[in-house]
Amino acid sequence: MEKQFTEHFLIGRLETDIRLHYCGLEQCLPSHQNGPVMRDHFLLHFIVRGSGIFTMDGCDYKLKAGDSFCMYPNQPASYRASETDPWTYYWVGIDGQLASKLLHSAGLTVQSPTHSHLEPARAEKLLAELLQHSAVNDLAAETYCCGLLLQVFSTFLNRQKELQQPQRSGGRNSNELYVAQAVKFIEEHYHKRISISVIARQVDLDRSYFTKLFHAQMGVSPHEFLIRYRMEKACLMLSQTNLPVQLIASSVGFDDAAYFGKAFIRRLGLSPTAFRKRSISPQAYE
Repeated sequence: MEKQFTEHFLIGRLETDIRLHYCGLEQCLPSHQNGPVMRDHFLLHFIVRGSGIFTMDGCDYKLKAGDSFCMYPNQPASYRASETDPWTYYWVGIDGQLASKLLHSAGLTVQSPTHSHLEPARAEKLLAELLQHSAVNDLAAETYCCGLLLQVFSTFLNRQKELQQPQRSGGRNSNELYVAQAVKFIEEHYHKRISISVIARQVDLDRSYFTKLFHAQMGVSPHEFLIRYRMEKACLMLSQTNLPVQLIASSVGFDDAAYFGKAFIRRLGLSPTAFRKRSISPQAYE
């Protein structure tokens, strides 16, 4: 069996809210592994044949044909083909405000980075056409590819629409939706002065019930999740920028820089300044 690999890069002539940087197709050899690696954009894979394992944030996801997985910006991840049934997949490298919104709407998050399709044949056909047209390096082809990309996302959204249909008993799918909406709200508003009561109101639940539901789904309280997310963002800023600690504190939702410093020390065992000097990984606090 020979490895097959095709990849095309786009110049980026279009100024749009979703940008397609590159796309490709690979038929992997048995046990072929990519990573661990980190990107500064979204990297979305769609599996058309075979199976394998995607690993991100310490979690392994066993996937097969018809599934997708997404690497998130600044999140280390790796993926390995099955030894007996190696996968073949398409991928697209994308970013932009609309890309982030569509991924969220499709139920893809850092905490839940995989997806199963209702329309795998249609998605595969669209991705094959996208790859073909991306080989033509001109504005018309790039515009057409962006249109195809949006059609691919429509197949993701159709699946999410089915999952969001409320069960009569208010069962599992409804609960997962509440938590997914809360996680999305935290990821988009962590830098603001938000409380657990505010988050609970966003998903239209009683604060006490929301806290229990969130803990049951995520394994941590919403308060703990919010603090972890803020600290992760702070670690990224400390390691990747020269911004003052006080500005970083306010950028991740802490009005009081001294309180931020104490909270940081409690979680990492060292001050923000010392963290910056040692260039520790953002995941070290977990």
